[in-house]
Amino acid sequence: MTLLRLTIEDVGLIARAEVDFAAGLTVVTGETGSGKTMLLGGLALALGGRAESDTVRTGAERARAILEISPDDALRERLAGAGFTIAIDDDVIVQREVLATGRSHGRINGIPASAGQLRELIGSLVDVVSQHEAQRLLAPAFALDLVDRFALPLSSSKGQDDTETVALRDEVRRLYDDVRAERERAAALRDADGRKLARAEFARFALGEIDAAAVEDDGEDERLRERRDVLANAERVLASLATARAALEDDGAAVDALGAAETALLGLARYSERYAELAGSAAALQSEANELAAQIARERDALELDPAELEALGARLDALDALKKKYGGSLTAVRAQRDAFAAEIADVDDRDALIAAAEREIAALTAALADRAAALSARRAAAAAAIEAAVAEELSALAMPAAALRIALEAQAEIGPAGAERAELRFAANPGDDERPLARVASGGELSRVLLALVVVLADRRERTALVFDEIDAGIGGATAVAVGARLARLAAAAQIVCVTHLAQIASCGDAHVALRKESLGAATTIGAVTLDAATRRAEIARMLSGQEEGVALEHADELLAARGR
Repeated sequence: MTLLRLTIEDVGLIARAEVDFAAGLTVVTGETGSGKTMLLGGLALALGGRAESDTVRTGAERARAILEISPDDALRERLAGAGFTIAIDDDVIVQREVLATGRSHGRINGIPASAGQLRELIGSLVDVVSQHEAQRLLAPAFALDLVDRFALPLSSSKGQDDTETVALRDEVRRLYDDVRAERERAAALRDADGRKLARAEFARFALGEIDAAAVEDDGEDERLRERRDVLANAERVLASLATARAALEDDGAAVDALGAAETALLGLARYSERYAELAGSAAALQSEANELAAQIARERDALELDPAELEALGARLDALDALKKKYGGSLTAVRAQRDAFAAEIADVDDRDALIAAAEREIAALTAALADRAAALSARRAAAAAAIEAAVAEELSALAMPAAALRIALEAQAEIGPAGAERAELRFAANPGDDERPLARVASGGELSRVLLALVVVLADRRERTALVFDEIDAGIGGATAVAVGARLARLAAAAQIVCVTHLAQIASCGDAHVALRKESLGAATTIGAVTLDAATRRAEIARMLSGQEEGVALEHADELLAARGR
């Protein structure tokens, strides 16, 4: 992945500026107030940074930033996965507009993209390292992350896959979370004595009441209610059954009438087969009537008016209705509540066993966490030693030959989600100085050089993203500036770099040089960007050296450029 070009329009004081990036080191210079910060603001806008109305140049309707990128396969795949498919021969063109109202719109190759998508897909392509960024060195979290980032490729030298280290760090965090969750579960079991035990006592009572009722099934109450209604109206039922049977079997009733019909129709059968069929139907109906009469007789014989049974049915139904009223409104709900009560009782009864099981799980997880954390600690210790040695070499080249940076790994009382230790950067600038926390002893220039040394050391252990240095040269000059420029040039062999600087020694190291120029037209002030050729670059470096573009300043500029082979 390579940044190709940034075009910004109406951003701050910049009416329009176009910057072509070199594959190696692009330096950006300009007088104080010439818009270097605004240029980086335009880049941040394209990367999905925060958009505000004051970004728009006074009098303009909107600000615009366009970033052109030559993608690699990884970027193409990432964009395609988010719905931004890029043709194989196409560059990636990111556009971001901010209206004067503060609203913004983004696009990736013409396809609408939210600010969040720009940050996720494009923002990760550029790392901004500024003098303010040096303050991150003071945070313990940064120091530990630094060690882990360095440790990842370290495993490869031992014949192991890099992913094993990533998995190890993730496993420590997962095991820590698992131990914490299991401890919380065990604590909840221990603390359940109050309300939970009281609920369990109620559950025992309710379970006994439901089990004593011995509910047969979900429809028992309906069957009993139907039987009760029959018994309660037994005299009427018997009378109606007798009437029905008499209508079927007494003299002149349905059975005899159907028999007579059959006989009459059989007498006509010799005239037509249809009459024979009708006679058969009459015979079938007579048979069914006989069967119906027999069923009615059986129902009548089975029905006995038993006051004791009626009373028992009423009592049973009252008991079932009471259960339904207390436990859910239906026998289905009562039976479900019964299972819930049983589970609640079992949970309490099994509490001691559950606590013991939780304790065993905690012990197993804690042992696994300790083992994984120890393995991670070993890798961190090796990485910290390697970083210290590499940074010492870099600091020596940056005019700090006696300086020492140490990464102190201090064991914590308990293993945490990040492992068994915390990290702190400690620094000694001179021989005999005690190592102290970097935040307490390093000046601004020292912080800048330590940060640069760390960036160089990590150069081959980072993703292939562009690096933007925003005046990281604060607080240095002279031979130190020459050394910093050389280190930036070395770093540019492994990564694309954009460096905003005010030092001629660093500017002379660039593969491309962009100068920002402020112009006043009446009451309006605008800023433009100029890509310098050999002659104009010589003049710009002379200006940076002494404020003059002639005489000795030009000779010194020639010396700097010649030393860099420019």
